Amino acid sequence: YLPASLNKVPFMIEYLKYAESNTDVLTQKVKVENNIPVTNNLQEIIPEDEAKIGESYTVEELISKMIKYSDNNSFYALANHLDRKYFDSTYTDFNIAYPEDQSDKPDFITTYDFSYFLRVLYNATYLKRDLSEKALKYMSEVNFKDGIVAGVPRDTKVSHKFGLRNDVDSSGKTVNRELHDCGIVYRENDPYLLCIMTKSGSEIAQISDVVKSISEYIYRET
Repeated sequence: YLPASLNKVPFMIEYLKYAESNTDVLTQKVKVENNIPVTNNLQEIIPEDEAKIGESYTVEELISKMIKYSDNNSFYALANHLDRKYFDSTYTDFNIAYPEDQSDKPDFITTYDFSYFLRVLYNATYLKRDLSEKALKYMSEVNFKDGIVAGVPRDTKVSHKFGLRNDVDSSGKTVNRELHDCGIVYRENDPYLLCIMTKSGSEIAQISDVVKSISEYIYRET
């Protein structure tokens, strides 16, 4: 499946890994330049909060907005701030093919491969524990509540990330959607990992309901 904004999770992990040996990076100020692609307003799920062009933020603030709100402004500002040699380091370290978005290279990831990023955060086997917990805290505050989160009891903590990719025809009409939601459900005394990826021509509300139904079933029956 096309990873879309799921890619923001390994990107966050790359930044936090860099922070282990560069301890001041999270407090560094980054200015959001006006040369970044303007994409938030093109999304079906528009971020509730975003980094403003011309404003400066700490790296930690940008990571938070990128994950909680899937803010592309924050993503591009962070990408411009970090040396490109670090971009695919997490994929390389985990021996997962980097999902290139080019016509001559595959742009996909499987549920199994993506779940690896969640497992190493939960077990703190790649990042130091405090940084793993920081990443999972950001993911527990993601504001998309229509998928996995909607299928579990209200007081259940879920650290997750969604991704949404649209295919459009020549008239600009959406003909296919890929909506994904992957995370860790902290069911009392029995947490579990759930990664759901979809591909459909249906409306986003219908797809979200399917993800919710799967989440309900897994919570109830496993």
